[in-house]
Amino acid sequence: MIEISGLRVEDTAGRAVLENLSLRVAEGERVAVVGESGAGKTTLAMALVGAVRRGLRVAGGTVVVDGHDVLTASGAEVRRVRRRVLAYLPQDPPSALSPTLRVRAQIRELAADRSDAAVSRGLVEVGLPGDRAFLRRYPHQLSGGQQQRLALARLLAGDPRGLVLDEPTTGLDGLVRKQVLDQLDRLSADRGLAVVLVTHDLAAAARMTDRLIVLRGGVVVEQGPTAQVLTRPAAAYTRDLLAAVPDLPAEMRRRAATPQRGAEVLTVSGLTVPRGGRVVLDDVSLRLRAGEALALLGTSGCGKTTLARAVVGTLRPSSGRVTLSGEVLEPTLGRRPVHQRRRLQLIPQDSGGSLNPRRPVGAAIGRVVRLAGGMTAEAAAAETRRLMGLVGLPGELASRLPRELSGGQRQRVAIARALAAGADVLVCDEITSSLDAQVAASVLALLDSLRRTLGLAVLIVTHDLGVIARNADRVAVLSGGRIVEEGSVEQVFGNPRHEASRMLLDAARPVTAAADVP
Repeated sequence: MIEISGLRVEDTAGRAVLENLSLRVAEGERVAVVGESGAGKTTLAMALVGAVRRGLRVAGGTVVVDGHDVLTASGAEVRRVRRRVLAYLPQDPPSALSPTLRVRAQIRELAADRSDAAVSRGLVEVGLPGDRAFLRRYPHQLSGGQQQRLALARLLAGDPRGLVLDEPTTGLDGLVRKQVLDQLDRLSADRGLAVVLVTHDLAAAARMTDRLIVLRGGVVVEQGPTAQVLTRPAAAYTRDLLAAVPDLPAEMRRRAATPQRGAEVLTVSGLTVPRGGRVVLDDVSLRLRAGEALALLGTSGCGKTTLARAVVGTLRPSSGRVTLSGEVLEPTLGRRPVHQRRRLQLIPQDSGGSLNPRRPVGAAIGRVVRLAGGMTAEAAAAETRRLMGLVGLPGELASRLPRELSGGQRQRVAIARALAAGADVLVCDEITSSLDAQVAASVLALLDSLRRTLGLAVLIVTHDLGVIARNADRVAVLSGGRIVEEGSVEQVFGNPRHEASRMLLDAARPVTAAADVP
C-alpha cells in the first residue's frame, strides 16, 4: 500500500532532515515511527500524504501510495489519496477542524452518506455522543480528547484504507489517552486499516503496532517487531529512549530523599471559581513550603489549569484567597504589587506562546533582569549569561528567536526568565506534556536541581504520574473541582483511597506491560 524509496528531504541550507529513507507498509499493517524531537518524524508523516513543511524541500526519492507517487502526482490525485486512501491526523487536533463549522458539518465535509443518522453513527464509533445537541457544538466547546476523536471521525467518514497518526496522544491525560488508544486500536482492527503511528509515546507504540522503526536525525537506526525492539533493543539510541521513559514502580524505588522544607510560602484557602453556570473549582485549599514540590494531579477538565491561573492572578475566583508568605494577594494580577508578582511566576505549557516571537531569547531574559534588578546594560548581560548557564542553555542561543529553539530549550528560557524576576514560587502548568521523554526528563531534572539548590517552592500541575514520581514530595488529586485526596507521593501512589486516584494509577502502564511482555 505504501512504499518509500530513498527519500531525502533537506532544509534551505541543504542539511538533510530525512536521509535515504526507505519504508514499506502493507495493507492492514500497523507500524510505529519513534524518535526524539527533531528526528524527522513529522516530516516523514507529512511526506506520506504528499506534503512538505515550509522551509524544506524533497531532494530525492519517491513516496508511492496506492500506486501513485504523491510527491509528483497532480493536486487532484493527492487530494483523492488523502480522502480515500491514506488520511492524515495532525498532532494538533484543532488544526484539522474548521473553527466556524459545527460538529455535524465537520463530518459531512468528507462523508459519502451525509445524513444525520450516518453522522451520529460515525461519532458514536469513536466514542463521542451522537445526539443533536452534540452535533450543534463548535470545536472550541469540546475538550482536547473530544477534538482528537472528532478529527478522527471526520477522516473515517471518507472511508480511507489507512491512517497516518501524528502524535495522537500528546497533551492527553492518562485516562483520555487510554480511551483514545483503545478507540484507535479497535477501529483499525475492525476496519483492517493500515496505520503509521508517529509518536514519542513508546507505550502507545507498544500497545497499537506490530512493527517499530526508530528514527534519529532523519536516519533509521533500528527496526523490527515492536515487542522485540522494546524489550531487546539493538541500538544504543533505542536503549536511551527506553531509559528516559518514566517507569512508575522503578521511579518510586529510587526516589531521592525529600529535602528539608522551609517555612510555608504559598497558601490557597477556599478557592472557588464558577464558569458557564457550573463550579469549576469548589472550595480548594492547598499549602506549599519553601523547597517543596507539590503536584496537582487530575484528568483533563478537572480544574487544574483553572487553579494555576487563579493562583497566579490571571483568573479571578468568586471566593477564597491566596497568601504569599503571609501576605494576602489581590485576586487579579494587575492589582498585585510588583514584588509579589516577581516572587510568584507561572511556567506555562506552551512557553513559546509566552515569548515575543520577534525578540531574541537572550533579550527576553535580559529585559526581565533589567526591570527586576535596575542593572546597567553590561551587568544585565552578564546576569543573563549566568542565568542561561544555570538552566543549561549555551550562550550562543541568546541571539536565537523562540521558533529557532526546540520545545525543551524554550521551557528552559521560561524558567530562566522566572528566575530573573526573582521567583521563589514556580507554578508549572503541564510543562512537559508536549515534549518527548528524553527532553522532558532533562527539563524535570533541571527543575528538581534548581528546587533543591535554590530552595524554590514548586506547584507542578500535571496528568503525568511519572513526572510526580520523579519530582514531587506531595500530591493532591483534583476531581470534579475538589481536592479528593492529598498526601505524600508514597502514600497516594502506594495506597490510593479515592476512586479518581485509583483510575489514574491504573491508566499508567509501563512500556513492557503495554507490549504484553511478561
